[in-house]
Amino acid sequence: MRIIINVDEKTGAQIEEASEKLGLKKGDWVKMACETFLGNSGGYSHDDKAGSRALSSVYSEDDIESRDHEIQNLREEIELQKDLKDTYAKLISEKDQRIDDLKESVSRIEAMSITTTDQIASSKDERINDLNHMIEHLQAQAAAHSVALQSAIKPALENSRQEIEEESVDMIQKPKWMFWR
Repeated sequence: MRIIINVDEKTGAQIEEASEKLGLKKGDWVKMACETFLGNSGGYSHDDKAGSRALSSVYSEDDIESRDHEIQNLREEIELQKDLKDTYAKLISEKDQRIDDLKESVSRIEAMSITTTDQIASSKDERINDLNHMIEHLQAQAAAHSVALQSAIKPALENSRQEIEEESVDMIQKPKWMFWR
C-alpha cells in the first residue's frame, strides 16, 4: 500500500533529523515509526533501541507536553462552555418566569379593570335610580305642599276679595275712557 502524507515543515525537519541519526531513509523511518506506534513488530520491537528512538523522536516530550497542555486547555474550554450553557439556561428560565409573572399581572389588572368598570356602571345606575326616586319624592312633596298652601290661602284670598268688594262700593267709579282697571 502506498500512502502519501503532507506534514508541516517543523515535523518534516524532525523526521529528517531522526532518520539521519538512525541512518535510514525518510520513508523507512516513517514506516518504522508507524509500525512501532501501532504495535506491529514487523522486525522491530519496542525494546529495540532504534524503535524506541523513533518513537521518542516522533512523540518527544515537548510534543507530549504541548498536547497535554492543549488537552487541558480544551477541557477548561469545555467546562467554560458548560458553565456558559448552564448560565444561559438559567437566564432563559428566569426570563420565561418573568414573562409568565408579567402575563399574570396583566391578567389581574384586566380583571380588576373589568370589575371596576362594572362596579362604576352599576354604581352609576344605582345613583340614577336613587336620584329619580328622590325627584319623584320631592315632586310629590311639592304637590302636597302646593295643595296645602292653596287650601290655606284660599279662605284668606276669599276674605280679602270680599273686603275689597266691600271697600270698592264706597269708591268712586273710574271713567271708562281711562285705561286702567
